[in-house]
Amino acid sequence: MFRETPMARRVRFLARSSASALIAAFAVAASPALAQDEAAADDNVIVVTAQLREQNLQDVPLSISAVSGDLLEQRSQTNLTDIAAQMPNLLLQKNPAGQGNSVRVFIRGVGQSDQSPSVEPGVGTYIDDIYYGTVLGSAFDLTDLERVEVLRGPQGTLAGMNTLGGAIKLYSKKPQGEGGYVEVSLGNLGRRDIKASADFTIVPDAVFARVTGVTRNRDGHVTRYDYGCLNPNDPDVVSGALPSLASGGDCELGELGNQQMYAIRGSLRIAPVGSPLEINISGDYTKDTSETQASVLIASAESANAGSASPTDRSGLSIPYQGVAYDDRFVTYGPYRRANAVLNDPYASYANFYDPGVMYSAIGAPPGPPSGYIAGEPLGPFIAPSAAGAEAWGVSATIDYELSDNLALKSITGYRHMFSQTGSDNDHSPVVFIQDDSDYSHEQFSQELRLNAVLLDDKLDVVLGGFYYDASTRYNARIHTPFSGFCPADTPCFSFINDDTADLQSYAGFANVALAVTDRLTLEGGIRVSHEKKEYLYNRLNPDGNGDYLPLSNPGNPLTGFVGVYEETITDYRAVASYRVTDDIMVYGQFSTGFKGGGVAPRPYVYQQIRPFGAEKLQAYEIGFKADVLDRAVRLNGSVFHMEYEGYQGTPTTCLGLDDQPLPVTGGGIPGLCGQYLNIGDAQVRGFELETTIRPVAGLTIDGAMSLTDFEFTSINYPTTAIVVGANRPGIGEFKWSAGVQYEAWLGNDIGSLTPRVDVNYTPGYCGNFNCDPNVTVDNYTLVNARLTYRSADEDWSVALEATNLFDKFYYLNKFATFYVNGQPGRPREVAVTVRRRF
Repeated sequence: MFRETPMARRVRFLARSSASALIAAFAVAASPALAQDEAAADDNVIVVTAQLREQNLQDVPLSISAVSGDLLEQRSQTNLTDIAAQMPNLLLQKNPAGQGNSVRVFIRGVGQSDQSPSVEPGVGTYIDDIYYGTVLGSAFDLTDLERVEVLRGPQGTLAGMNTLGGAIKLYSKKPQGEGGYVEVSLGNLGRRDIKASADFTIVPDAVFARVTGVTRNRDGHVTRYDYGCLNPNDPDVVSGALPSLASGGDCELGELGNQQMYAIRGSLRIAPVGSPLEINISGDYTKDTSETQASVLIASAESANAGSASPTDRSGLSIPYQGVAYDDRFVTYGPYRRANAVLNDPYASYANFYDPGVMYSAIGAPPGPPSGYIAGEPLGPFIAPSAAGAEAWGVSATIDYELSDNLALKSITGYRHMFSQTGSDNDHSPVVFIQDDSDYSHEQFSQELRLNAVLLDDKLDVVLGGFYYDASTRYNARIHTPFSGFCPADTPCFSFINDDTADLQSYAGFANVALAVTDRLTLEGGIRVSHEKKEYLYNRLNPDGNGDYLPLSNPGNPLTGFVGVYEETITDYRAVASYRVTDDIMVYGQFSTGFKGGGVAPRPYVYQQIRPFGAEKLQAYEIGFKADVLDRAVRLNGSVFHMEYEGYQGTPTTCLGLDDQPLPVTGGGIPGLCGQYLNIGDAQVRGFELETTIRPVAGLTIDGAMSLTDFEFTSINYPTTAIVVGANRPGIGEFKWSAGVQYEAWLGNDIGSLTPRVDVNYTPGYCGNFNCDPNVTVDNYTLVNARLTYRSADEDWSVALEATNLFDKFYYLNKFATFYVNGQPGRPREVAVTVRRRF
């Protein structure tokens, strides 16, 4: 009897789902005509620049979603992470505590979450066409935006470096010379937002300016409690092994997941009427003093791998150094909460960010296993900050010059600087398992030149260009992890300063061509050649910053001062054929490539582990359609894709030397202590995307999307447990959908309008590891948001009542597992009122 393999089942399901989606799409397109007024039809035109020239969204032969600033407001979306709800095959959320003020971004299952400057993003983020080169500090505020474009699939020729999964592009509003607004939002959980913008003319018909400011404040949704204060009869509290730090009667130490930020942006547009020259200059500044992102303990070392094939109780690991077991008494909610626990709260944590002084200095580094290293005097107490803020600023200049009627030159110049201090008590207990105090600084300069030409009676579009990028990132952190095993257990000494710098230079040349062969058929092609070089400097210093930290840098292991180098030249290609079946329906087929840059081992324990790893590369095949039918009352866009993923970056079981042979135990080959990334395997990714906007009658808009990502590893290049052939990628969901409906009801010429809107979005769950162990599995969840907006007849005033997570659904955004399991709970229901005055 034939037994269907898991791969075959997934292929069959994908084919059936894709076919069903496409059949449903054309069935809708063929249904009876719906009413559509002329004004709504005009609103349906969205101009994007995904192919480096202005085009109607429906004329672009690739998978792209575009959201206007007005729609972001209607959906109550204020942060870049919010847009993921309605975007097909997009995962975009803040990283768990312990990974800094950073985000994890994946499109079609391809991306990056590691915040190390050794590792490059897998999805490119752009602000006004300027690339932002790190996942740190990239949860941007969505203030004063004209639109957001999300390009799915590799964009190697169009966008360049690190757009393996796709690109997210934010475009700010340009000065127009008049207008502005003031907006205030008040809500529960201490929400207090103020936004204001002013647009004015400096020189009539020539020079215009715009200034926008915003401040956002809201309370954290996880409360930190002092365990000793709430549990005074615990024997470890009585003995003093678990200190009490709370000074108030409520036993609260603080909160996690709050927001405290302000930002200002100014822009200047020089565009004299009749002149071929336009110059746009902008500058922005952001200050974010938010505390560590929300996180809670799901399972301690007692139950971290309960339910797995080999469950073990490791709660005693902390007894030798602190005299306290790290067990489930610190769990405040869920299946491992003890029956007699004081707290039964999913939004509570016992994180105190405090080490009472169990760590020791390291004064010797003899040969042999790490546990033989010699410990010196105690280091004393260590307090990590509760912080996940950032301070960032940038300036940019875009110059457009029309050389002739069919030739234009564009220059895009940008500089950005970001500094972020982050801290965590990652184990969420008064036991000292993982704490850190990290400073990140990133600065970058980029320059891009494009020459656009329209030739052969507007039948040929050509874009030629060059790109240069120079970035420097510093990662300066106090790493404080006594359980790591350096020095004897009763005198733990794995606490040191990690002060690394990464310098990256990249430059590229590119060309993209589109030829209208006939009125219906267009052929397009592109090529980009990129060269990258990264130099990574390692420093491992004692906790006071003086002298090398001996276990990780000594005469026999000279990590400090070692420089690792990665260098590679990569060529990307794109070929597209699009055919307009009718004036309103276009079909296309595309082949494209992209890459995510390589780097150098980010966390080596010995210098022999330092070696470069190459770029991840992707070859993608896609077919799709775009349809505006029934007098443009129905918009339906869909695509099916297959991608070949080469050189997946991951950690091998045992570190390898430059000869690809396992390092000896005495030379960095200790199992479980490998800090390398290598291109450990290959994969295939398949799926589909479908989006629709329907305007059946005047004032009523219905939008929806659905998508599927099927990610499967196909081969392993080096021995590793980081991937399993035939398995999906952990941390990535599969099927996703969303739907929204709004109706603008006109109440009368003297009254105005009332617009209710409801959005529903389903986010898929995923396995946290290849065994799908229950403690690290993230469940799917469905959220409902609602908004009711009143606008005056002249639209000068508006009042909106909004509710996010309307039904107060409890869910986890993600989970992080090591000797314990913690999770990042989503925000509970929030209600707010927003008043805006336009002028």
